[in-house]
Amino acid sequence: MSGLPSAAQLCGQCKQQIGVVTRAWGHFTDNQRLIKRGQALRLAGLLQARYAFSRDEADAQVKAFIEKSKC
Repeated sequence: MSGLPSAAQLCGQCKQQIGVVTRAWGHFTDNQRLIKRGQALRLAGLLQARYAFSRDEADAQVKAFIEKSKC
């Protein structure tokens, strides 16, 4: 049974899909904020799914990365 994904991984996969849809809607409506939010959601979902982070931990990692990357 070790091949089954954890709850955090499943939530992460779901969050990735929400990010993809949000980003696509942002492109459709030409809304840059939605596009960026979708990218951030997808990244947080990837962290959750890959490393089994909690939702809060994944969001904090993404926020820290974005803050660090700003010029």
